[in-house]
Amino acid sequence: MKKTLALLLASAILPAIGPIATAHAEDAFPSRPVRMIVPYPPGGGGDILARSMANAFSKITGQAMVVENRSGASGMVGAGACKNAAPDGYTYCIPVSDVMAINPHIFKTLPYDAERDFIAVAPVATVVLAIVANGTVPVSNLKELAAWSNQNKAQANFATWGVGSAAHLVMTQFNHDFKGSLTAVPYPGVPQMLQATLNNESSATLLFYGPIAPYIASGKLKPLAILGDKRYSAMPDVPTVNEEGFKFTPTVYYGVYAPKGTPAPMLARMSELVRAAAADPEVLKTMTAQGFAPLTESTPAFSERVAKDRAAWAPVAKSLNLQLD
Repeated sequence: MKKTLALLLASAILPAIGPIATAHAEDAFPSRPVRMIVPYPPGGGGDILARSMANAFSKITGQAMVVENRSGASGMVGAGACKNAAPDGYTYCIPVSDVMAINPHIFKTLPYDAERDFIAVAPVATVVLAIVANGTVPVSNLKELAAWSNQNKAQANFATWGVGSAAHLVMTQFNHDFKGSLTAVPYPGVPQMLQATLNNESSATLLFYGPIAPYIASGKLKPLAILGDKRYSAMPDVPTVNEEGFKFTPTVYYGVYAPKGTPAPMLARMSELVRAAAADPEVLKTMTAQGFAPLTESTPAFSERVAKDRAAWAPVAKSLNLQLD
C-alpha cells in the first residue's frame, strides 16, 4: 500500500517538474553560446555591426554570440538557414530589411515565408544610404547621371548587393523616374560593391555612408544624393533624392529575427539583450562609423514596422514589373 501511494504521488508530481524545469532553463537564458546568422559576407556593414554586438552581448551575458556568415542569393541563403534552425532560442539572424520586406514581392520562389517563418525580435539600426558615382564619371547630380547613362550605355553599370535588393529597386526606379539606362550588376556584399565602384567597373552604386566616407573625402567617389527625407549632417551639401525629384524614399534597417516556434520567454529575454547590446558605447561608435543610426522601439512596434514595410514595397515591385526566379 505504501509503495502504491508513493508511485501515485510520484506520477502526480513528475508532470509538474517539466514546466518548472523549462521555466528555470528559460530564466537562465542564455546558458550556452547563441548563434547569430549574418546573410552577407565578412567585412560588410551588417557583418561589422553583428560582430560589434556580439562583443557587447558577451560582456552582458558571459556567453558568446557566434556570428555565422551565410551569404548568397540576396540574403535568402542566410534567412533559409535561420528558418530551418531548431527553434530552441539559440539561433537568430540579423538581415537588412530587404530580406523580409522586398524579397517576397520580387522572387517567385523563396526558401522561407517572410511573414510566417520568423518572429521579429528587436530592431537594431537604420541605414544612411547615399547614391555615389565613381569620381571620374562626369556628373554632379541624378539628372546628369541619367543623361550620361543614356550616352554611355556600355559602361553605365550600377552595383547592387543582390538581385532584388533595395539597391536594385532604387536603381530600377531611378531608370524609370529619370529615363536612365543604368544596368544593375549584383555583388555578394558591400566590400565587393565598393571595390567595383572604386575601380570604375561600376559607374555608380548605393552604399552605406560609413565605408564610403574616406573615398568621398579623397574625391574617388562623388556623392549625388541621400536616401531619406532630410539631409545627412555629415554631408549637408548633398541633396536628398526627393530634392532631386526622385519619388522613391525607401526605409532600410537591420533587425534581429528568430525562427518561428522559439519559446516566448527566450524571445522576450533576447529582445532585452539585443537592445542592451545595441546601446553599448562601442556598438554605437561602430554604428556611426558605418553610417548607421540606432533604431529603438518595442518588439510590437518593430513587428508592425516590418509588416507595414512589407506592404509598402508591394506596389513598388508591382509597378516595376520585377519578377525573378
